[in-house]
Amino acid sequence: MKKLSTLFAAIALMLVATFTASAVNNSYTVGNGKVVITISDLAPNAEGTALIACYNVDVAADAVDECSSLLITPVVRDENGNKKVIEMIVVNGQSHKINTEWLQRVCYGVCDPNNVRFFTAREGEALHVKTCTQVPYEEWMDEGAAFYTTTQKVTYRPNCIENYPGEEYICDIPYLAEPLVVAPVVVPVPVNAVVEGSRVLRTKLFYPVNVTKKVDNYLENAEALELLNTLDRGNFAVSSIVIEGWASPEATVPYNQNLSTNRAKTVRGIIADKYNFPQDVYSVKGCGEYWDSVIDYVDNTDEPVVATNRAAIQDAIAANGDLDKREAAIKKIDAGKPYKKIFDAVYPRSRFAEAVVTFQNKGYNKADVEGLYKADPSHVSADEYVLWLQDGAPMDAVENAVKVYPNDARVAAVAAAREYEAGNIDKAIELYKKAGDSEEVCNNLAACYLAKGDAENAKKCLEKVSDKKLQETNANELRKVVLNNKFFGNK
Repeated sequence: MKKLSTLFAAIALMLVATFTASAVNNSYTVGNGKVVITISDLAPNAEGTALIACYNVDVAADAVDECSSLLITPVVRDENGNKKVIEMIVVNGQSHKINTEWLQRVCYGVCDPNNVRFFTAREGEALHVKTCTQVPYEEWMDEGAAFYTTTQKVTYRPNCIENYPGEEYICDIPYLAEPLVVAPVVVPVPVNAVVEGSRVLRTKLFYPVNVTKKVDNYLENAEALELLNTLDRGNFAVSSIVIEGWASPEATVPYNQNLSTNRAKTVRGIIADKYNFPQDVYSVKGCGEYWDSVIDYVDNTDEPVVATNRAAIQDAIAANGDLDKREAAIKKIDAGKPYKKIFDAVYPRSRFAEAVVTFQNKGYNKADVEGLYKADPSHVSADEYVLWLQDGAPMDAVENAVKVYPNDARVAAVAAAREYEAGNIDKAIELYKKAGDSEEVCNNLAACYLAKGDAENAKKCLEKVSDKKLQETNANELRKVVLNNKFFGNK
């Protein structure tokens, strides 16, 4: 990856460059009029690490006689001697074997053997060769590089190569067939606020078949237990813990009811052993057999055996409120094959206990803020607006926050992000200009200008960004905008 200063220097040159290639008239006749090169794309990739070269080579039917060959060598070079061979195309006449040692030695002396392609011309037929490849992008390609093709004719008695007519200019680099897609990167702007309010934490502890005790490393249990370890934070006020246990449908309903109850009690015990929450916050119950995932799987799966018997399985479910009879009916369908598929796909994750923990983050409550806003937008503090705008506040709240606190940089930053997300780029630019001069703000201003196709202002903003990752990411997008402006007149 080139340094940003070098990239900007190249971009500055491209901004004032004239339109040097046509996206319509992209065919060039070379090789004494016998070869046509048609360019599709010839430009850096998004990362600036490779030159994408896509073109077609058409060789006329009378370009090669039966005892000769044509060497077509597309290259990228500049006037300072820098050169990169893309490939060599060897078109042999019918009377020549493609494995001639002399010809191979000549080709491989110029080009990587992996980039030499051999073809045999058929009598009276034109040859069409399609290429879409990439070569490493080098710094010199930014300034003055162009695409050339060297066409040579080979004879074998005597063995010799002569220019036909030699090297010919095709087009400047870069060359684009259609505009590049620009995807600017916007990053969060740090604000001095803590996300607070009422939240719900959901986690599941899974159990092997017939097991009711905790199994730490079964399925995602390790992650679930780690999540439960977060409930002792000082700013949490737990208001309720609802625990429901479930069992998969195999075995009898009474047995599964007992399993589900004990699984729920196990999760309660895990939490109660860690924390001294009041007894009245707990609600614990066993819910018996868990059929929701079975029904969903039957209704939506593409698995052939189940899909073929879908209607019969659905009828068995609908007709049997008695869950033991329901399972027995499904087992009888198609010799039990659909049941086996359902069992393997669904049952392991139907044995669980789910804990739904509701807690209050002290200091902020979304519902309270919404009530204040409904009564009078000016009753909401700047801190509350900052938190609420990041918490899904409606767009009218974004507009009112800016009106009530026009000089608060934090409000401006979060409001700008919402306007950008909504596609209101001009409003986002206006707000980011009030949000301070942090690297994140400068990056996001650049992203806004890139979205508008304004390379000059985007470049000025990116020059204030020192973070390497941000530099490289939006520098790539700046490259795209510059190329689009040059070749397609985007403003």
